[in-house]
Amino acid sequence: MKLIKIEALGFKSFADPIVLRFDGGVAGIVGPNGSGKSNINDAIRWVLGEQSSKELRGDSMEDVIFAGSKTVQPMQRAQVTLTFDNKERLSSVDSDIITISRVLERGKGINEYYLNNEKCRHKDIKAIAMETGIGKSSLAIISQGTVSDIAHSSDEDRRLIFEEAAGVSKYKFRKAESLKKLERAEDVLGRVDVTIKELEKQLVPLRKNAEKAMKYKSMVDELKKVEIGYLAHEIQKHTEIFKTLTEELSGVQETEESYNNQIEDIDQKILNKREEILKINKILSDASGKKEGIQARIQTLERAINSERARRELIASGQGNVSEEERIKAVLGELRTLENKYRYLTDSFKEMEEKRNLSAAKISEFENAINNGNIKIKDYQNKLGQLVAKLELLEEKKNKHTNLYKGTKTVLENKVLFKGFVGMVADLIKVPHEYQTAIETILKNAAQYIVVDHSDTAVKLINFLKKNNGGRATFIPLASIKPKFIRDDYLLVTRNHPGFLGIAEDLVEIDEKYKVLNGFLLGNVVVVEDVNTANEIATIMERKYMIVTKDGDVIRVGGVMVGGTVETSEDVIGLDDKIVELKNLLPGLKGVIKETEKNIQRIQERLANEKTFYNNYNAQSLQLGFDVKSTFNQIEKYKTEAQVAQSKNITVDVNNLSISEETISGLEKDLSILNFDISSNVQIKESLDSSLTILEEERKKVSKLLQTLSASFKEKTIKCERSRVMLEKHKERLSGHYTLTLEFAKENYPLTMAPAAAEALVKELRAEIAELGNVNLESIEQLQEVEERYEFNVKNRDEVLEAKRICEEAIEEMDKKIVARLTNIVDDVNQEMHKVFSSMFGGGTAEVKFVDPKNILESGISIYAQPPGKSVKNLKLFSGGEKSLIAISLLFAILKARPLPLCILDEVEAALDEANVVRYAEYLQELKQQTQFLVITHRPGTMSRVDALFGATMQKRGVTSFFSVKLEEARKLAEKLETN
Repeated sequence: MKLIKIEALGFKSFADPIVLRFDGGVAGIVGPNGSGKSNINDAIRWVLGEQSSKELRGDSMEDVIFAGSKTVQPMQRAQVTLTFDNKERLSSVDSDIITISRVLERGKGINEYYLNNEKCRHKDIKAIAMETGIGKSSLAIISQGTVSDIAHSSDEDRRLIFEEAAGVSKYKFRKAESLKKLERAEDVLGRVDVTIKELEKQLVPLRKNAEKAMKYKSMVDELKKVEIGYLAHEIQKHTEIFKTLTEELSGVQETEESYNNQIEDIDQKILNKREEILKINKILSDASGKKEGIQARIQTLERAINSERARRELIASGQGNVSEEERIKAVLGELRTLENKYRYLTDSFKEMEEKRNLSAAKISEFENAINNGNIKIKDYQNKLGQLVAKLELLEEKKNKHTNLYKGTKTVLENKVLFKGFVGMVADLIKVPHEYQTAIETILKNAAQYIVVDHSDTAVKLINFLKKNNGGRATFIPLASIKPKFIRDDYLLVTRNHPGFLGIAEDLVEIDEKYKVLNGFLLGNVVVVEDVNTANEIATIMERKYMIVTKDGDVIRVGGVMVGGTVETSEDVIGLDDKIVELKNLLPGLKGVIKETEKNIQRIQERLANEKTFYNNYNAQSLQLGFDVKSTFNQIEKYKTEAQVAQSKNITVDVNNLSISEETISGLEKDLSILNFDISSNVQIKESLDSSLTILEEERKKVSKLLQTLSASFKEKTIKCERSRVMLEKHKERLSGHYTLTLEFAKENYPLTMAPAAAEALVKELRAEIAELGNVNLESIEQLQEVEERYEFNVKNRDEVLEAKRICEEAIEEMDKKIVARLTNIVDDVNQEMHKVFSSMFGGGTAEVKFVDPKNILESGISIYAQPPGKSVKNLKLFSGGEKSLIAISLLFAILKARPLPLCILDEVEAALDEANVVRYAEYLQELKQQTQFLVITHRPGTMSRVDALFGATMQKRGVTSFFSVKLEEARKLAEKLETN
């Protein structure tokens, strides 16, 4: 691999661009001292990756950049490029030509490397130098100091150049690394052994404590599993019991209230009945007195009339000793009497028919009133049923949160576990009924957001939901939010706009301490009367804010409009108000039903009485009808005889009898009415007595039921309270101790045994846990930690022992390789040393030897030489010039034994006399077949024997420039000139 070209600019004294081209062989670089010729050596070393500024004869790396002179300004950049021929592929770079460049800019301190004009790393350049041999410092670049070091150094120091030639540096480096590793391994091994012994002491008590802790933990885990399942079962059981008993108690209370109300009603009815009986008794007493007086008068009049009638009938029948005229008068008198009776009976019949018809109308009226009342009761009961069903649904939503999302419901059911819990949005705001639809439309899902004090509480609640599979919820930390608002200029315009109702936050009520929440949720929303107003205000506000109508129509930010029929509300907002409103309606509706039932009962009583009257009227009407017909038949009989009397112009004076009969008829009429009244009142009294008896029996029955119910109520109350206490106790244990929800417990901790067995096992486990006494639960982790540390250290010890073994084997292997390579290089150099020494000294011989052949690893290397005509001596015993020549001979022998593609010789022959310089230069010609040389020199003997000569000059002060001469062409030109 030949160096073809060197290019430099800004490097040291190369202020002007320099380009040195090489054709192989030996190239000489000459020039007076201070001309910058040695800067070529520095440039090559620098571009090949030299990192030490001192090796480049500077204090810092920026010293390689041209510093300027009196006539030339300093440069800001240094660049050197080497171009190599790589046709033989000594380098792994797959290219016939390799260019390597290094650039440094002043002030940046960053070196840039380029390989074939592409950026690369420093180690890429070093790799090329190492694999080709152009970077082996003491052999690839040999200076006068190198020769002096070989000539005057000790045997041990001289060994270094052989090591470098043998390529054992990497083995020595690896050996040194292995020795360091071995030393570290032994140090670590000592510390690990101490640690292992200390950990073994800790393991004994820790294992005992950990075993106790594991037993405790096992029992606690079993207790947890069994107790949670038991608690879940008991909570469900007592919930059902409590629910059933509560419902029963509620029913009992209602029944008890109903019984008390019944007793009150019965007592009032009894009182009313007794008052009515007293009134009827007085009426009957008065009527009986009147009846007796009328009956006495009727009897007196009837005796007189009957006596007169008997006489008349006797005369009318022709019996007795009377005249025809008297008989006819008797007939006419009887006819007159019957006609009066007929008129009386007919009038009475008509009057009774009117009373019967009037009574029938009243019965129909009462029956219609009862039917209408029953219809009303049924309607009211339907309304009551709907009201109760709606109330139960609302209360279920409130108590069981059935209208809430799962996450919100879980949080509300476990809110006591979190101090920072504030409440659900819907529970914190109070919305007037007229704005509920609007506010529900605005908030939507936000009504179920959970308000907390800080974000830390929200984090805890979120983790709780995740742990218990409790669903998702949205949280509003009060400390993190800020109120929203509407610009004042918009408000000034819209506040007086027709249909503007207000800002949403001003239309609801909320505790002052949650005012920021109100502003955050509702501070930038306008509520208006209708959608037309909403559209107008949205236009004024440039659709930058949400507008909502009372009916729930919406104009969103940006102008999207939503409207139509409002969907059924989930009753999240204003739930308590709705429940209170419905509860307030219940008593009124129940009162209306009760009052209607009482009214129907009163009408039914009146109906029963009226039916009695009707039956009496009907019976008397039938009797009067019969009497009218009978009297009519009698009148027809007497009319025939009366016609005969009229034909004879017979007149009869029957006034006295008629008057008496009319008086009797009036009295009989009064008596009939009185009898009817007495009969009716007697029936009424009997009905009242019967009703009173029934009411008294019913009161006894209801009182007995009430006593039984009160005893049952007391018993159920005790059971209900006991169940409630157990329920609260189990709930507190589940949520407080285990921080679990019932749903999670049911799903993940099923009870696998009978509840009684579970309860017994829980008691047994608690007793066993108590017997364990103080338990150090941390001992489990401590044991695990110590065991891990113990195992780690044991494993570490084994690994260190293995590493120690590997290091020892590696050291042994390195030693073998070093010995073999040093032995080989010494043998190979000795083979070449004799030839080189003979050429350099004109005869004689020389040899290199190990000072201690038995300890090649540490042995120094001595040089023994025998110049022509002299004895064999150690290098130390020769003169300075001889030492230098012997050292150069050694270097040339090494190059013969281990050829390099490129070697730089920097004034190596400076200490030789002219004769030896000639030998030195001539031998270079022999070596150039295998190695390309760059020779920096100022010796004529060397200059005259190189293949190409590059002269360094400073035409500008401080700036190096070069000129080149090919000596072979110069000689040919000189010979040509001489021939001419």
